[in-house]
Amino acid sequence: MPYFIERRRSRRISVSYPIKYRIAGEDEEHAGVCVNISGSGILFRTDEIIEPGRALEIRIEPDNRLTPPLTANIEVVRCTPAPEPGFQHVAGAIKGIKSK
Repeated sequence: MPYFIERRRSRRISVSYPIKYRIAGEDEEHAGVCVNISGSGILFRTDEIIEPGRALEIRIEPDNRLTPPLTANIEVVRCTPAPEPGFQHVAGAIKGIKSK
């Protein structure tokens, strides 16, 4: 078995919550699904290609009343094809979390 070193600073938590996002400077809201999240980043699935370096405002809306919504600003670090045909995986670095 090969030796593996985890280099991420924050542990990722797998989730499947709806996400809404807007590209900075645009009014149109888009939808996706959060795949995983950590203290410093997020991975979500969407049906559009988003260029690395773009700034987004995201809002994760969990489907339970115990977990509050999360609104944050992220910078896209990569966008790659998802396993599901027609979808992309967008990875972003969390730059700031907005309070209510």
